[in-house]
Amino acid sequence: MRKVCCVFFVGLMWVSAASADTGITGCDRLAANPPDPDRVADGIAREDVDIPAAIAACRLAVKAHPQVARLSYQLGRVLFYDGQTALALESFDRAIELNYRQAKFLKGLIIARGYADVPSDICRVEQLWRSSAQQNHSNAQVSYVQYALNGRFDDCQERASKQDLVVFLNRASSQLGYVGGLLIANLRQDLEN
Repeated sequence: MRKVCCVFFVGLMWVSAASADTGITGCDRLAANPPDPDRVADGIAREDVDIPAAIAACRLAVKAHPQVARLSYQLGRVLFYDGQTALALESFDRAIELNYRQAKFLKGLIIARGYADVPSDICRVEQLWRSSAQQNHSNAQVSYVQYALNGRFDDCQERASKQDLVVFLNRASSQLGYVGGLLIANLRQDLEN
């Protein structure tokens, strides 16, 4: 009986530890991004984010769960909104190291849009978006194809093949609504020409 109790207790501790990284935190409640496909709480639009509270909650969550990529991404999001670009990029990089597809897409978008204090590197955008697109991130898939067709990645050493572009659009089409479908239809037409 004693062995059974010990095994049960150890098993219960393991389940608790394993689920601790997937629970909804204050960071999730205050900083989840609506288009993030891996968020675990309702997304908060940028204009509705309580930035100081979200930063505090996300810093606590990241400290408690440093291996949960979602939390590092969300911390980066709110730091970016607060104008703390360097710290935001570091936080995105932690999430990218942990293979978080939304962080890859968003950091690529920040670089592509040429925000102040962010070095321009279109080939880094290509790498980030291709990786995120391969993880079935619909915004990365559509953005990647659009940039590829516009020749933005032509100088990059590695690029997705034409077949990859078709796959990206096919996967994205099942995830996007009407307007996204129109964009995909236009991109498909451009890809065929």
